[in-house]
Amino acid sequence: MHWPRDSSQRTVERHQQGLQLTASLARPISPWVSALGLLILLATPGFAARVPVRDGQTVKLKLRNVLTTDNVRKGDEIEFDVADDVMINGHVVIAKGATAHGKILDVKGANNPRATNAEVIFQFLTVGSVDHQDFPLRPHVERTKKGHEEEVHEKSVIPGQIVRVVGADKGKEYEVYVDGSFTVEASDAIAAAPALPAPNPAAATAPAPTATPAAPAATAPTAADMTLAPSSVEFGSTPDGAEIVIDGNVVGNTPSTLRLTPGHHSIEIRMGGYRTWSRMMVVDPESHPSVRAMLIKQ
Repeated sequence: MHWPRDSSQRTVERHQQGLQLTASLARPISPWVSALGLLILLATPGFAARVPVRDGQTVKLKLRNVLTTDNVRKGDEIEFDVADDVMINGHVVIAKGATAHGKILDVKGANNPRATNAEVIFQFLTVGSVDHQDFPLRPHVERTKKGHEEEVHEKSVIPGQIVRVVGADKGKEYEVYVDGSFTVEASDAIAAAPALPAPNPAAATAPAPTATPAAPAATAPTAADMTLAPSSVEFGSTPDGAEIVIDGNVVGNTPSTLRLTPGHHSIEIRMGGYRTWSRMMVVDPESHPSVRAMLIKQ
């Protein structure tokens, strides 16, 4: 026979269940679970820096495919590749290899090798930023009224064709400018100096030369000597001709290749009428880094 439990017994059971739940919640979290959570956190890309992109920011492009009066039509979209990283305050805002878009406005002299007015006319449209924005582009550093000033006319004869065609060859470079001011959510990682080249296993295992009586054996350079060996650093700027200031000393003008001792250096690129570009740079032994400054008008 089943007897109903009284209220006091039910109260005791509920209290015991509450104690078991409290004990389970108080158990320490497994180290594996903690490690897994940390890995997930570290693997998640962070976008911490809000970087301003000023109107007129320079972007270098390369034409992705050949344009001729015979292979494009009015209204066709064309594509370009960004030739170099666009960096502002040490952050990449437009990555090398990103896609830029344009549009064919008109084609003159199509399928007519004898046409004297043959040309391809197009305009630049947009380029993609690292946070997936589309920045409008213009062909001139100064903003103009929308119209013929935004057109690009290509009428060069394309080599290697069976018949005479004109346009622009694949890989042709253009310097265009961001049309407007924007803010990019860029990675919080600052661009670093290139890593040391990988050691050559063959050179490491090669036997040391045997000294001959005619000449004494050469003394191998010490680790300290290798550490102090200067590295070649290429300096460039847009526009050219800016002063290069290293550790507070004016050492030349862009473009130049200079020898710097390994270690930390303060770099400034400056020109009258432009904002000073400054960075802290780490130069590694036997490295060949390059510095490219995009100067912004004041």
